[in-house]
Amino acid sequence: MTPLLALLSLLPAALSFSLPAASPSESEYNQGWGNFLEDEVSTFTDLSLAWERDTGIPSWIKGSYIKNGPARKQFGDDRTYSSYLDSWGKLNKFTFNNGKVTYSGRMIETANYNKSVAAGEMVPTMTLAHVLPEDWSVGEMMDMMTNMYDNTNVLLWKLGPKDASVGQYLAVTDFPQAHEIDPHTLAVKSKKTLPITDGISMASCAHWRREVGRDTSLQYHMLYNPLTMKPDFALYRFGDTWEDREVIGKFKMPHGSVIHMFSNTENFAVIAVYPVVMDFLGMASHHMHPFESLKKLDAPTLFYLINTNDGSVISGFETSDPEMVFATHHMNAWEEEGEVVVDLCSNPWDALATFMDIPTMMNSSLTDNHKADFVMKRIRLNLADKSVKIEDWPNALGIPLLNTLDFPAINENYMGMKNRYAYGWASIDYWRQTLVKKDLEASENDKTWSVNSHYPGELWFIPRPGAELEDDGVLVTVVFNGEKSQSYLLLLDGQTFEEINRSYLPVNVPFSFHGNWFPELY
Repeated sequence: MTPLLALLSLLPAALSFSLPAASPSESEYNQGWGNFLEDEVSTFTDLSLAWERDTGIPSWIKGSYIKNGPARKQFGDDRTYSSYLDSWGKLNKFTFNNGKVTYSGRMIETANYNKSVAAGEMVPTMTLAHVLPEDWSVGEMMDMMTNMYDNTNVLLWKLGPKDASVGQYLAVTDFPQAHEIDPHTLAVKSKKTLPITDGISMASCAHWRREVGRDTSLQYHMLYNPLTMKPDFALYRFGDTWEDREVIGKFKMPHGSVIHMFSNTENFAVIAVYPVVMDFLGMASHHMHPFESLKKLDAPTLFYLINTNDGSVISGFETSDPEMVFATHHMNAWEEEGEVVVDLCSNPWDALATFMDIPTMMNSSLTDNHKADFVMKRIRLNLADKSVKIEDWPNALGIPLLNTLDFPAINENYMGMKNRYAYGWASIDYWRQTLVKKDLEASENDKTWSVNSHYPGELWFIPRPGAELEDDGVLVTVVFNGEKSQSYLLLLDGQTFEEINRSYLPVNVPFSFHGNWFPELY
């Protein structure tokens, strides 16, 4: 019996679950929250947007902001996903040119997505968590093993330089594959995977990194090692295309850690290996849903540095700090006086599985919490003695929320070098959402933006051409107005953190994840 058939033989009968209940009673904070999570699958191209204020926007903003994220969790039958992360991805594109903005949108039409659309029902695929109200049957599991997973719903990344005629645009996730996207039509052009000659990739990263001062991109794959029966961490360098790649360096992982992101300095890639793993054997009792097999080991968090110049690996950094058991997003990393410093977002160890559970999202109740469950930390890795120092961000105003950020963003011109300013998103009870500007050198200057029952997303900083100051630019995000049940594009001044203008959209943008800025697309 093959290992796959052996696992399938352990599967229980079809599992039934309760559908999400209605949202809790509306308050001033959560109006329209359920509408924010509704599907939006329409396709449209270059719709002209109008600004609410007659002052317009800075004419120097030129390029496209493209946001990727979940937009469809149902296909006509009674099934729906229990994890918001399993909802199928959609690209929302906002193109700026001389003060005018056009808006385009399209689902990421992968092979499995198209199968479900054609069938008018949810076709079995691998999902991170169970399907509601009844999970896959044993028979459907065979189809699932054929279809596997192709939902690249997290980010759009460009390989190559800032030139629309060179390189490739890739829709990506943490699963080890990507889809090449036409940046003009937003259509899927092809699927990208590693050849078997590279090895069997068990996981990858939605958050690609640009090498400092170069047009090359960094990415990793966890390649199965049959000798250790554990993955090897392989850091890749990509040129202008998926095929133009090389392995920079490798190290053997102590266990199959769940890693969502890494960071890089001018000379090093910074990798944190957490004591959080997916129990492969345990997946069988959960219908092969990875997030339902997560477990925490009694082990420290380890840091590795891979020299991007020669591929050498520096190890020996470890910490048992309970606030560093798991982290999602790295904000930035740099080299400083014999140390490698990294700012990252620490989360509860099971955050990937629990935070995006749809019944939980729909039924969150108002609490008296004054901060979110995630928190920004500064990690100092001493190259001489391998010590690990963990610091809190400064907070001169003493407001707990100011350091409990996720989706951290900076001026990308400072990526890999020390930055002063950071921007982020704080979410309390899911729907009490606040945008934050942090001054890491003078935190008494920290600023916030929030409106009750308005749900913003990740911020992206667009620097003003020729700017000398780090925060001289504009921030863009998409917000859902729960009172109107309508999305709008929001621009904030990077220095004052005050609203420049907003434009209400003819099509809503559901809760989504990450955006990217493409100055060549205008």
